[in-house]
Amino acid sequence: MKRRTGSDLMLGTLLSEGVRHIFGNPGTTELPLMDALVTEKGLAYVLCLQESVAVGAAEGYAFASGGAGVINLHVAPGLGNALGMLYNSKRAGTPLVVTAGNQGQEGHLCETVLWDDLPRMAAPLTKWAYEVRRVEDLEQALRRAVKVALSPPTGPVFLSLPGDVMLAPPPPMQGSPTRIATAFPAAEAGVRRAAEALAQARRPAIVAGSGVTRSGAVQELVRLAERLGAQVFGESASNTIAFPLGHPLYSGELVRVAKHLRAQLEGFDLLFFIGTEAFILSFPPDVPIIPAGTRTMHLDLNAWEIGKNYPADPALLGDPGATLALLLPALEEALGEAGRARAQERRREAELTATALRKKLTPPALTPESESAKGMPPAVFQAALGEALPRGCALVDESITTGGPGLRQAVAGKAGGYFGMKGGGIGLGLPTALGVKVALPERPVVCVSGDGSAMYTIQTLWSAARYGVGCVWIIANNRSYRILKERVLNLQGNSQELRRFVAMDLREPEIGFAGLAEGMGVPARRADTAKELKSALAGALAAGKPCLIDARVQNEELERG
Repeated sequence: MKRRTGSDLMLGTLLSEGVRHIFGNPGTTELPLMDALVTEKGLAYVLCLQESVAVGAAEGYAFASGGAGVINLHVAPGLGNALGMLYNSKRAGTPLVVTAGNQGQEGHLCETVLWDDLPRMAAPLTKWAYEVRRVEDLEQALRRAVKVALSPPTGPVFLSLPGDVMLAPPPPMQGSPTRIATAFPAAEAGVRRAAEALAQARRPAIVAGSGVTRSGAVQELVRLAERLGAQVFGESASNTIAFPLGHPLYSGELVRVAKHLRAQLEGFDLLFFIGTEAFILSFPPDVPIIPAGTRTMHLDLNAWEIGKNYPADPALLGDPGATLALLLPALEEALGEAGRARAQERRREAELTATALRKKLTPPALTPESESAKGMPPAVFQAALGEALPRGCALVDESITTGGPGLRQAVAGKAGGYFGMKGGGIGLGLPTALGVKVALPERPVVCVSGDGSAMYTIQTLWSAARYGVGCVWIIANNRSYRILKERVLNLQGNSQELRRFVAMDLREPEIGFAGLAEGMGVPARRADTAKELKSALAGALAAGKPCLIDARVQNEELERG
């Protein structure tokens, strides 16, 4: 009979914690774990050919399943390869348990090849980083890791697992999962003050983020906005849909440049942030963002974000769903009959304003001429996807310059789940879709990625073929890092004058995405027109197998000026 080891204890503990999938890329120090998996039927190991793919897939799985994503990496180089993608997970608050094998402790002082101080490497990007040094502590460390990852503010944690610990004979498993109940409302006094402030506001606005979605509070937020007559903005770089994109009060996302953000907020006398950072900026602010005299309130389960840079009064620490359930009747009482009449009049005005804003973002409807044009302009690409995407589809969006707000408006009301990119590091889209589909096998999953982003994690396609994960990946192929071109033009320098770009083109040679996909076992099609894109997407979804579509998008206007 095979003797039990720390690896067996690890698998048993993860199963007890509800884990059913591990995303990873193993090496020599993980061989005890891989050996234990041979006879373990309850856990599936999804092999990813690069560590960034494992992190991205676990991220998608975590958000789609509502549980923790578990990752298995190999020593210092493996963890190092994962850190860029782990930064995104930190910014998005993704509950991940990242593990990495390490060299046996008997060789640490010798600094054996591939050894390093892994917890110190992981610490800046995780909530907790620890090395398990005794097999007797392994179960406790794993249970703590899952608990910490899932406790607000959610986020990644890290465990280093030396080889000697994973091979040692373990004690019997004796613990059980701990889950902290977080569906508590903010303090009653704060809720009353918030209701009074909202009732007195002349022109309030709401900024909603992923915390709303995670708490299941979207419909409560809709009722609040409608009763208050308030425009609703989405947080910039959102990775969820916190408010229906087609709702008459939805006013688009906040932008990430201070002077344009200030213009968006002009005229509001109260800003209510719910489940979000106050503002997410691409550059340091060069103007005051909040207009003078504008009051701010904040509701979140993450105390760090409340009042972090802008005073919040009241500052509400609590679950958005549970708190909004109390705030709605309190607001009714605070408004009174006259206040309710004012709110409904304000709602009519807010809907007109918001509708005009959404109209600017929504791509025009396709025409026979636009459908047949070779090389799709971004607006045509967006409109084609809006027509072709099936209702209820899960959409993973890393389209950046080709998609953005226009794509989100085009698919408004169709996407049954939306997974965006919050951290800013590119390459997350392809593996996120893999993880979403593993978590939601019965749902159609479509990913839209830029060509530059796709090349960071193109190895995702092999894992999809290996495990039969039937996503559809659409590459918005403009043959460049377009976002860099747009931003360098804003410098008003040499690139603006000469229309030349250094290290921003993906041409000469062009990347053959169809060949790359087929070389990894994924069938591929090329789409040069909107009609071809719609046909390719319909065929890929009907097949129910992994598929890539190389969608050719126009880009030449930047060169012409």
